[in-house]
Amino acid sequence: MQNMAFGQVYRADSPILVATPHTGTAIPDDLLQHPAWVPIAGRLADPAGIALQAAAGRHGASVVSALYHPCVIDFNIATDTGPLSPRLNRGGLCRTHTSRGESLYGADGQLPEAEVERRVDRYWRPFHAAVTSELVRLRQMHENVLLLVTHASSWLSPFRNQAGASDCNVGTNQGASCDRQLVSTLTGIVKSCGHSWVVNGKVADVFCAQRYGMPENGIHAIEVEIAGRWRAELEIDARDTVDRKPDAAMDALLEALMKTLRRLPRAEAVSAAAFEDANGHA
Repeated sequence: MQNMAFGQVYRADSPILVATPHTGTAIPDDLLQHPAWVPIAGRLADPAGIALQAAAGRHGASVVSALYHPCVIDFNIATDTGPLSPRLNRGGLCRTHTSRGESLYGADGQLPEAEVERRVDRYWRPFHAAVTSELVRLRQMHENVLLLVTHASSWLSPFRNQAGASDCNVGTNQGASCDRQLVSTLTGIVKSCGHSWVVNGKVADVFCAQRYGMPENGIHAIEVEIAGRWRAELEIDARDTVDRKPDAAMDALLEALMKTLRRLPRAEAVSAAAFEDANGHA
């Protein structure tokens, strides 16, 4: 396990890389001087990411995880998006309000652009450099590799209604980011575990799938957002830090995806330089 400024990197040898951009709970000390940030510290946005990280450790999968709370910096947002509203700085890259609508930066809710860029340089770019580097390493070992990203974008936003959400929301950039056999495997496991699912619904075009999916070159990317009953169950498990129970669905999911990856046809190789160049920009 390697500790980095943005979080942690754990390198293993299976063809799966798990990325958890929204599992961070830490708040930088300078922000904790503002009262609005104090209750955010330790507030877990993505309990599914914690469960998937644990499963990755049991199944020899690599992990890139976040240290800081996604309200500080959101690794699943592009850096070149403009502000969508006064409450979303650069499209949510550095949130100015919590998921409960609480202002994090005083009455005007503004964050200087220079501070956004500082966080991008210190945290965002190194996080994605680590993801890219690990995918290159794994692709050199395996004919097909999978980046599996779990996140909580909808849960973090105060503008989306969570009522009626499926237990598992799958994003594949409208099918362009991965082989369809991997999606069938994922949804089959989810269904067999008694959870509901939807593919390319509200998380159809999330950032990591768009950025990293190159199935024609053996690099697949799938994003999952766990909601509904499954999220509620994982939240209960996440609070038990001493005697946390493994999530059977996460274990079954990784096992099945690894088997499917090994059955996929050989893909055209991509050089490390070409992949890094394709993914070196926001």
